[in-house]
Amino acid sequence: MNRSRTRYALAALPVLALTLTACGGGGVAKSDSDNKLTIWMMTGGPGDNPLIKEATAEFRKNHPDMAVDIEIQQWDGVATKITTALASGNPPDIVEMGNTQTPLQTYSGGLADLTESKKSFEGSDGWLTGLSGPSEFDGKLYATPLYGGTKVVMYNKKMFADAGITSPPKTLAELQEHCGTLADANKDTANFSGFYVPGQYWFNGMPFLFAKGGKVASQKDGKWQAEMSSPANLAGLKAWKSFQNTCSTPSSVGVNTDSPDQDQLFADGKAAMAYVKAWEPAAVIEKNPKMKDNIGFFAMPGYTPDSTMPVIVSGSTIGIAAGSPDRDAAEDWLRIVTGEKFQQKMALELNLLPISPAFTPPGVPEQLTVASQASKVSQPLPNSPGEATLETERYNEQFFSKIASGADIASSSAAYDKHATDAFNSLSD
Repeated sequence: MNRSRTRYALAALPVLALTLTACGGGGVAKSDSDNKLTIWMMTGGPGDNPLIKEATAEFRKNHPDMAVDIEIQQWDGVATKITTALASGNPPDIVEMGNTQTPLQTYSGGLADLTESKKSFEGSDGWLTGLSGPSEFDGKLYATPLYGGTKVVMYNKKMFADAGITSPPKTLAELQEHCGTLADANKDTANFSGFYVPGQYWFNGMPFLFAKGGKVASQKDGKWQAEMSSPANLAGLKAWKSFQNTCSTPSSVGVNTDSPDQDQLFADGKAAMAYVKAWEPAAVIEKNPKMKDNIGFFAMPGYTPDSTMPVIVSGSTIGIAAGSPDRDAAEDWLRIVTGEKFQQKMALELNLLPISPAFTPPGVPEQLTVASQASKVSQPLPNSPGEATLETERYNEQFFSKIASGADIASSSAAYDKHATDAFNSLSD
């Protein structure tokens, strides 16, 4: 890419109606060390769990005079907040980001270059691509993965047995057959879904495209081109629409996973299957303790018996502010939270996916073992700052809901390509 790495006016992004100044390579550094690491971490992750105190204790063995201040941030509006903070004269030393928000920060110049330190991070050669890819820009590393997450199929063992289904499906076609069998066996349950799939659930929809050989966009000579209209993607969208319309209740085409809550529907026996994150089974059991020994898991099956659907690895990355005066200490802290010891404890205690499959410890819940295996067949989203635009607009949710609702696939995909291409190139020279 020929583009120089400088800070650009980011008003093109809905989340960022501001202009960043200064040259690429970072914000304005603090005048000197204040013997304190200020670390922004996100709600729902290791930062707001007592586990983080163990990382701090480990860090202070080598930095006894340095304080560590963990400040928990909310996800809503955090992209703007991080970008503004990194451009200031007094940025936090370390920031956690969602992986789809990371390209915006690697592009903007607010993060320190970690390229020469990469080998010092344990297991860095095995990092999940869905986390490591967004952490790079122009071949350089500006963040490290922190934790991952992907989805697996959760199913009701009793419903399967009562319907005469003896094992999880091996193919998508068999899965759809199971949906019909389960619906027949539960016809007295109103609004029952063999597999509850909200129409806005694009994390379920995109893998259908990837398994056909499709991808969201390609980059050539520094320019992005969205490819939703490719033959592979059109075939994948057709297959996903058939699956969603066949397996899920008609009322689900216009909603997302939280309204209604898919975990509540599963706990209430309104669905035999759902596509879930690793922590969701615990939520189901909390809502219905009788489900404790009645839940099983499998990877989403692919189009052929020897394949599973590629997954989207979501999660967080973490980077050091280019303006931090405590760069060496900050790197030491990153090495702890990205190391195997901390990652394994995080997996066991928080059901979060380690940043390398090799870090997955024995004894993790079944769903995390399945997720770890599934993550080996993954496809990253476009490594463009514009991905944050689509996320803020909830554009992917709207698109997949339209497809589920019966919109023309070809014309809808053409509209997607125009909008997404503009978003992905919104910060180009």
